[in-house]
Amino acid sequence: MTAPITWSRSALAALERLDGKLFATTSECAAVLRYDARTVRSAIEAGEIPHVKYGSTYRIPVSWILEKAGLSGGNPA
Repeated sequence: MTAPITWSRSALAALERLDGKLFATTSECAAVLRYDARTVRSAIEAGEIPHVKYGSTYRIPVSWILEKAGLSGGNPA
């Protein structure tokens, strides 16, 4: 069973949650990149997004997310 999301799905809220973390959930990745979470999972399964599998969930490197969002210099906040 998937835990409910208890944070705002805005890109800014997701970026704040990722500060200091190495990996993000598919929901956090989707919020930052403004994709649908199903699109992120499909891209992971197709090998287009680097990831690690943690239990039954996927985790995406925050550094990759920031690079794709054009924020590789770090969090703008």
